[in-house]
Amino acid sequence: MKKSVLNIAALLIALFGMGFGIGCLISLISSKGTVADGTYTVTVCSTTDVHGAYFDSSYVDNMAAKTSLANVSSYLKELRASGVQPVLIDVGDNLQGDNAAYYFNYVAADEPHIYPRIATYLCYDAVIVGNHDIETGHDVYDRVAKEMTMPYLAANAAFDRDESGVADMDENPKNKAASDSYFLPYCTVDRDGIKIAIIGMTNGNIKSWLSSSIWHGIDFQVISDIAQNLVDQVIDKENPQLVVLAVHSGTGVEQADRENEALYLASVLKGVDLVLNGHDHRPLAKEVDNPEGPVVLLDAGTKAAVVGQAEFTLTVKNGKVVSKNVDYKLVPMDKYPADPDYVAAFKDDFNAVKAFANRPIGHLSDDIFLADALDGPSSYINLVQTVQLSVSGADISFAAPLTNKGVVPKGVIEFQDLVSIYKFENQLYVVEMTGRQVLDYLEYSYDNWVNHSGPSYNWDSADGLLYEVSKSAPKGSRVKVLSMSDGTPFDPQHTYTVAMTSYRASGGGDLLRDGAHVDPASLVIVEKCKDIRSLIGDYIAAQGEIVPVVATNWKFVK
Repeated sequence: MKKSVLNIAALLIALFGMGFGIGCLISLISSKGTVADGTYTVTVCSTTDVHGAYFDSSYVDNMAAKTSLANVSSYLKELRASGVQPVLIDVGDNLQGDNAAYYFNYVAADEPHIYPRIATYLCYDAVIVGNHDIETGHDVYDRVAKEMTMPYLAANAAFDRDESGVADMDENPKNKAASDSYFLPYCTVDRDGIKIAIIGMTNGNIKSWLSSSIWHGIDFQVISDIAQNLVDQVIDKENPQLVVLAVHSGTGVEQADRENEALYLASVLKGVDLVLNGHDHRPLAKEVDNPEGPVVLLDAGTKAAVVGQAEFTLTVKNGKVVSKNVDYKLVPMDKYPADPDYVAAFKDDFNAVKAFANRPIGHLSDDIFLADALDGPSSYINLVQTVQLSVSGADISFAAPLTNKGVVPKGVIEFQDLVSIYKFENQLYVVEMTGRQVLDYLEYSYDNWVNHSGPSYNWDSADGLLYEVSKSAPKGSRVKVLSMSDGTPFDPQHTYTVAMTSYRASGGGDLLRDGAHVDPASLVIVEKCKDIRSLIGDYIAAQGEIVPVVATNWKFVK
């Protein structure tokens, strides 16, 4: 007995030293026995697509962030103080989107990563792998997986053990049970004897967006292809009283869609009580018709703006659940102040990121208005195209606006401004395309642009060419190429080198497949460069002074 008491005391010291709160402790030592008859309440809370919103302040003038995980910490404190010990799940995309994530991914790479430490502090029970988490590369997500103190889930990320060069995830004891999965496929947690199974899946479309060098050794399966079998297996093995499916997949519609499967899954899967999703940054809370009865679908949006919450009331008789009722909602986090204890716990991390982000790298002679890129040629896209052509030496460059609001102000350019200019960690690729494929690619892009179809990050324009785009011309005949930028003729039969993002070269946006009629898998890749944001920073630092110039190589005509 004395030894047990000492072990518990040691556990308490260790947990609180790591930032564990009382909720984490209760989760770890709660009853694992048979469920007694009675009424039980289980609360499930979710976040998703945090995208590096770790801190309550920006890196400029300490201006308060609208929402961050510091606000979530306050809300969780309030819940736990009221006696509620939520099952806390994040649905992915935490390692990209802010200089804080970038800093701990690539700059402070030898230090413990901040996200696992935050997830431990907030007492997450499980974290799902997002597509932008994979985008950071093996070195980052393998390291994060090993530092996680809770399960890191992606059941549809099948582990190819035969491929060379893959980090040995067997070194991570949390993955020992997942012989066919690169990450853990599911986990179970306990609340007052109620067993909750959490099955995690990442986006099934990752291979269409990211270079194989980023995900080598992993095969990302379509969620709906394996979900029902896995749910059935988990229920048979674990006999849980609640089953939560957490998928980093957009809501979509009630039909199979490789990228956006959540609504479909909620409508067809048997045995699932709650579907949590993310990816599309669209907060949603609704009941979905299912053959076994309504299933709640929760999407907590992005940047810790809301927390999804589902409160289940279970009635147990003769050891079996005889009824389940659920109340659900989205809780706005801007109603809760930043938790001062959380802020203090990660103050040193914030200061380190702030010092890194505020490093001056050059000077801008005039404002760059990012929204100008939606209307036609702009100084914003011209800067990106200039960098891509100068770095790659390619004949032609494709680029699209990754954001449609904000301004990069004139004056000193600091490292943090690069996130505004280029928000993703896409690599720069140089590929081979014929002139005809280039023209068809542009026709497809401008058809989307003219009709305002789809996201603006798929509205590519080109540099290296002189051309006009007729808004009134019929589909397929809008683009008229006058010549190459140096005045030489443009030849549809000639093979050109083309600079584009790794996202685009992997098939993202379907401009290659549906526009140029090129299978991304057969694309000839001439060169792979580092991420475009870093290339832009290097270019600005080398130039010193950047004079924004609106592109003149193309224009819209009637």
